[in-house]
Amino acid sequence: MSQSLFGGAIVIPLGKSFLDASQFRQVPDNQEVFVDTITQQSLIVELLEQVDAQDQDIARFHFQQLSDDNEAAQSSVLYVERFNPQEITPFLPHDTTEVYILHGKQHISKFNEKEDALNTVDIILVVLRLRQVETDCVISINVPTQVAPSSSESAISFVQSNEESVREEIMALLKGFQVKNWDLFG
Repeated sequence: MSQSLFGGAIVIPLGKSFLDASQFRQVPDNQEVFVDTITQQSLIVELLEQVDAQDQDIARFHFQQLSDDNEAAQSSVLYVERFNPQEITPFLPHDTTEVYILHGKQHISKFNEKEDALNTVDIILVVLRLRQVETDCVISINVPTQVAPSSSESAISFVQSNEESVREEIMALLKGFQVKNWDLFG
């Protein structure tokens, strides 16, 4: 199923189980946020000014920013990979696009809960560096892997995702990622 983002300027494939989070909470203008009703994963697509970093440090920078924003008690990068844009993002200009995928973990609480409500979350963070418009499109999938008993999430039953299925979701999203209106970037 296709999902329009940013007023239709970007289109991605997205499963039917993902709900638009803006229907029940405020979302910044530079973000699109979705929550999977089956797995409790969240998917965030964020348009950010291109950061002053190169190669794998681009993804590491954005992961650290996310960790700071999440007020993570602990975070770690498991690995970062660079991909050939021609193979992974067929609808984006290959000569001006860079693609990085970072897999990391964060220990975070939801909604300003206390430290005893820390959940372990796998984070798959994709950076599409769109050099022609000086933008880093950061896509993150947050996958809860261990929920603290005192967390508000513990009352919600969800299906546990595995790394392989999440990776398949990411690859499908990237293969279908299309910019329909480049004027979005100014």
